[in-house]
Amino acid sequence: MRRIVPNIYSDNIEASKEFYLNFLGMDLVMDMGWVLTFASKENPTAQISIFKNAETEQPDNKSIFLSIEISDVDKMYELAKSMNHEIVYEITNESWGVRRFFVKDPNGVTINLLTHQ
Repeated sequence: MRRIVPNIYSDNIEASKEFYLNFLGMDLVMDMGWVLTFASKENPTAQISIFKNAETEQPDNKSIFLSIEISDVDKMYELAKSMNHEIVYEITNESWGVRRFFVKDPNGVTINLLTHQ
């Protein structure tokens, strides 16, 4: 694993942006409008992502999910399938340069496994 990033759904993405930039003093390293990623100035792999909540309820009634960057996402996808883990988003090459899939952990938490392309 290269890094683990907690992800938070936000009903007010602008307030979240203000909090992480101006209160915590983090750097905004990605802003796609619907997702913001902030990194520590001292340790750039210490990150948090904020996702705009487009739902009237949080997905699966969860407000947090995890992103885990790995070196071989295809291998982990095949392993998840072989172990009969619930895949909730099939492996996909995203337009912003990642290959990823989502799998549920035993607690119902969504894990976004990804590799940068």
